[in-house]
Amino acid sequence: IDDSKIQRKLLERFFVLAGVKKDRIIVTGKDATEIKGFDDFVVSHIDLHPTDYFFVIADENLDVVEKYDGGAAFARHVTVSGSLCIETIRHRLLPDQERRMLALVRSANDSSHDVAIYNSRAHGFLPKAPIQRDRVLEMLAPIWERRYPPSVASSAS
Repeated sequence: IDDSKIQRKLLERFFVLAGVKKDRIIVTGKDATEIKGFDDFVVSHIDLHPTDYFFVIADENLDVVEKYDGGAAFARHVTVSGSLCIETIRHRLLPDQERRMLALVRSANDSSHDVAIYNSRAHGFLPKAPIQRDRVLEMLAPIWERRYPPSVASSAS
């Protein structure tokens, strides 16, 4: 999920470079409805696919414009935390479902304090840096191995 059209395109490219088939990629965040409904969407999607594994990447700062029309139309800007969305999703899933998901936070805010927060809510952190085709798997490998250690992964198959 990302609120930026350009970043959504880059996320799709990132998933393809990571080896995810294009017809298995869902990138959301185009409007307030998608952003505010992200938690419900992910939980429902996982419920509907009980044997699939899921790779979720959420931008940390999802900017939403909420429009109101109570006589005088106005809008207010709200920022939704992607890492809090992931934390909510993880708490809503059953343990078996949560084990089938790798959820990462993507952010340009990469201070050690911020990264510690992201890691406490999600399974890891990705910096919001230009995507280098030959480094995608190299970047994901340590996160993947921490989440799915080789001994656990081989016994699951």
